[in-house]
Amino acid sequence: SGVLARFVLFLSGIHQIKKHHTLPPKNFEKWARICERIIRHYTEGWANGYTLDMPYWEIWNEPDLDAEDSPNKRTWGGTKAEFFDFYEIVAKYLKSRFPHLKIGGPALAWREDWADDFLCEMQKRSVSLDFFSWHIYAATPEEVKRKATVLRDFLDKYGYEKTESVLNEWNYIRGWTDDFVYSIEAIHGMKGAAFVASVMATAQSSSAVDMLMYYDTRPSAFNGVFDFYTYRPLKTYTCFKWYGEFYDLISEVSATALPKDIYLLCGVDKDGKVTAVITHYSENDEKENAKIKVDFGKDSEYDVFLLDKAHDGERVKTATDLTFDMPVHTCIKIKER
Repeated sequence: SGVLARFVLFLSGIHQIKKHHTLPPKNFEKWARICERIIRHYTEGWANGYTLDMPYWEIWNEPDLDAEDSPNKRTWGGTKAEFFDFYEIVAKYLKSRFPHLKIGGPALAWREDWADDFLCEMQKRSVSLDFFSWHIYAATPEEVKRKATVLRDFLDKYGYEKTESVLNEWNYIRGWTDDFVYSIEAIHGMKGAAFVASVMATAQSSSAVDMLMYYDTRPSAFNGVFDFYTYRPLKTYTCFKWYGEFYDLISEVSATALPKDIYLLCGVDKDGKVTAVITHYSENDEKENAKIKVDFGKDSEYDVFLLDKAHDGERVKTATDLTFDMPVHTCIKIKER
């Protein structure tokens, strides 16, 4: 459930010298009808197809990636005005055929001014928007939260208060040029894992973003979850595993105070027992240890699990005193017995 499908059909080849399938379709209505058949094939069994639970359908990918006057546009070869026409026609057509599905987009690459113009224009044209999707590569969870807040404010300003904000491409990046190699190495190590945990904790406590889709878990340089060659789990794998455990809990618990660069996920199960994940993350790799004392307001025993350079999420002790000296880029899970 919750699968998000993209109407792009051109992702391979966008970074090659010759682009493939990035020009605007010659006939927007015909393209929309083709998409209708694709949806019916995968969700209604049309043409010997399937009946998959795929409620989210995203139109295009990163149409704002390059400037209007760029000679070598990577993802949308037309103008911004052409994309607005295209999106209106396709979104209205698909929503009329599938009112029960969620139709959205446009998988914004980065430009906030472009997003403002897009939402303003869609409001003028009475285009429904079930979800607004966007991407970000950043070095701190605060950058992600800032972007989410800006886009949420845009949505509310133009009457899309009920539209979901879907961050469906994100990962750690310090820079795309001189710092790119450093960034890729960080993704595959403990810093990348701590970044992921801190972003998930930040997003969980924010009302500005509804869903996160990490990019990515395919065999690629951006996969911090599995090793490229062996598919063995990397450090980030444990962060996702731990986050999955929170689905079994019934209520979230927030902290009364968090030190700088400390991020928290915390909840209780049906028996009132606590599970928490504490992350120490900073863009500064030389940051001093953080001294943390956790108080759940009750006496109990807790299993403590450690994720750092030397540990892969295994239990390291059972304790009643939850005082920790946490190096930067460390995650600790606490589970009440």
